Amino acid sequence: MSKNILYKQRSSFSYKIVLLLFSFVIFVFAPFKASASEMNFTVGTNLPSNQIDKNKSFFDLKMKPGQKQTITVSLTNNTSKSITVNVGANSAKTNLNGVIEYGKTSIKNDKTLKYPLNELIKYPKSVVIPAKESKTVSFSITMPKKTYRGIILGGLTFQQKASESNKESTSKKGTTIQNRFVYAIAVILKESDDKLTPNLNLLSVSPGQVNGRNEISARIQNDQSLLMSSGKITAKIYKKGSNKVIYSSTSKNLQIAPNSNFKYPVYLKDSKMQSGNYVLKLKVTATAYNNSKTWNFSKNFSIKAKKAASLNKSDVNIKKSSNYSWIIPAVIAS
Repeated sequence: MSKNILYKQRSSFSYKIVLLLFSFVIFVFAPFKASASEMNFTVGTNLPSNQIDKNKSFFDLKMKPGQKQTITVSLTNNTSKSITVNVGANSAKTNLNGVIEYGKTSIKNDKTLKYPLNELIKYPKSVVIPAKESKTVSFSITMPKKTYRGIILGGLTFQQKASESNKESTSKKGTTIQNRFVYAIAVILKESDDKLTPNLNLLSVSPGQVNGRNEISARIQNDQSLLMSSGKITAKIYKKGSNKVIYSSTSKNLQIAPNSNFKYPVYLKDSKMQSGNYVLKLKVTATAYNNSKTWNFSKNFSIKAKKAASLNKSDVNIKKSSNYSWIIPAVIAS
């Protein structure tokens, strides 16, 4: 089996996706060992002659404007029963942990993404694989007619039909937890070797919650069709007119997908947001074409009371108190 991305889905009613296995270009993740009973099928790529680096097992293709090409993936059923595998194609996006997502996600396409991968590729939405046999799945690619500078990055996904898949279920407080696997194969398409000028933008600052914890998010945009790696973000929030840092966060080894935007959260932990005027100062360093570049952003925002009071009420880190003299306010970017 060629190397690929293996996701494990674990949920009660809705699905969470956790990256478990893959080594892709500069992205190295810890290996995950699954039992044979968990992995009902395997995925292998059949690399074409226009593969840029034949040492890679994902698709990295040099194509011409308007070119049509069919690529194939081999699926092997390891079980003694026929299985149905659902197939998908998705544009790459960056999640709030600074990790590239190749599978289906709720993250919306950025407005600068001209060619979503699923609009360039035609493929069967599902395939039936007989017991102990293999099947070839074809993906028909049609490139943009006008020369496209930069790369189109995404992933092909494969997941066994929910009603068929083996499920490792455990009950906790009446809730059944189900495990399912999703394979994803990265796809890079390019027409030109021209280098673009890297650029990042700070789009907004907004309040919210992640897993029941209050945070202030900086939404960062990569408006170019190039991949950025080795990213580092340092965020500091000040009271306006003060040099004292109220909240801060630093993250390293981030990847930023082409033509995407993502939320970078600054968690408040056990502290409470206080109303007033603030300044977010953000330093972002990332590498493209083996060259590092740094961006420094500064944005004013106000903390107001109405919206964030509800966030504070549901924040799992803040101890509830009968003293309502404090209020957690909303963050509105100015």
